[in-house]
Parts: sequence; C-alpha cells; structure tokens
Amino acid sequence: VVREARGEEFVAEYEDVAAGLPHDGLIRDALGPMLGPWLRALGAEVSGPRRLGDDAEALREALTSSDADLIVTTGGTASGPVDHVHPVLAALGAELLVDGVAVRPGHPMLLARLSPDGPHLVGLPGNPLAAVSGLLTLAEPLLAGLAGRPAQDAYRALVHADVPGHPHDTRLVPVVHRAGRAGGRDHVAPLRYNGPAMLRGIAAADGLAVVPAGGVRSGTEVEILDLPWAPATPWTEGCFT
Repeated sequence: VVREARGEEFVAEYEDVAAGLPHDGLIRDALGPMLGPWLRALGAEVSGPRRLGDDAEALREALTSSDADLIVTTGGTASGPVDHVHPVLAALGAELLVDGVAVRPGHPMLLARLSPDGPHLVGLPGNPLAAVSGLLTLAEPLLAGLAGRPAQDAYRALVHADVPGHPHDTRLVPVVHRAGRAGGRDHVAPLRYNGPAMLRGIAAADGLAVVPAGGVRSGTEVEILDLPWAPATPWTEGCFT
C-alpha cells in the first residue's frame, strides 16, 4: 500500500485482503485503513494508499516513481521469501540508517535514505502493534524533523502492575493513565491485549510503556510514549506533558 503525505508516501506489500472473508492463507487488512489517520495525527498530509502484491518490481517502480519526502511501507521488512523491501532497497543503492531494532513488537522496522538527495523510507512491520511501534519511534521523530518541530518529550510514570519483559529486548506495552485514589500517585496500567498483531490494546491505550529487558515490578517508573491520536485528560495534561 502506498500513501503520500505532504510528500510523504505510504507503500505496503500485502498478504491480506481489503474486503470479504480472508482465504487461502490470506488475512484481513486491519492495519491499512488506520495508517492514513495515524500519519495525519503526526502532522502529515496523506494521499490515498497504493496496494502492491508480493512483487519486487512493483515495489521498485512505486519507490522510484514517487516524488514524496517520506515513503512509509508496511509489511515485507523481514527475511521471508516474499519480503522484498531489503532486496529492492539494496538494488536501488539505498542507505540503510536503521535496519532492525531491539524492540518487541516492531523489531524488523527499518529507516533508509533512497539517495543522497532523495526521500527517506520508513519500513513498518505488517503486524498492527508492531507498526505502531515503528510509527512512534521512527516515523514520528522523522516527520517532526522534516517539519522543523521538536519530537515529543519523553516522561516517566509509575506502572501499576508487574509487567513481564523480553529476555533481551525492550518491550513497548499499551497502557492507560489512571488517577491515584485517596491521595495516591497517578499511574499507568498495562493492558492485556499487547501481542504484535493485536489492535484491542492499542485501541484502548493512550500511551506505550517502554519496558526494559527482564520486565519491571509494580510501582516502577517507566518511560511513556504518548499516542498522538489518543485524547488527553486534564490531569495527564498537567502531570505528564
């Protein structure tokens, strides 16, 4: 799928269907309809998407014919037989600036520059929560830089529950802000539905907690990444921003 946003374009290879029941190893596209509004919430002007099949030449043509400042792709960033993003970028002589991160979900995300004077490309994983991780940690800072505005300020908050961690990588976990009771401190509560393919947690969340390898115990302060499309509450505006 390809989108343009003020010179930003969104491209995605797909193993999914946009309508009807999925079949023959395909899945329903749960991510594509949301990326446009999410990118707009980050300040981009976004055009309609272009949906590409698992075709390296179609991806190459989409990248080379774009006049966007930023191209955002979904899917195809791993190393499977139909994951064409890496081979196409190599064939184009693109410079890989970020090629995978030690974050779950979202570890196959990437950032590339197609040419010295050409556009950047943010490659998002195909799973929805993994794609959100890439939006907040790669696309959001890059869009802020292109627009000449500062990236969002990080802040820390108490987490109100034990949160398991990955053995080696950082986890990004959907959380919701809660007001403290009886004079207690405000905090964030982790949400249960936090798998890389799950949308339920991110739909209810207003931020992502940055959980270090090994996890954290209840009452630990963790860094929070706000979701720019989540509504702010009066107390979070005063305490956390």
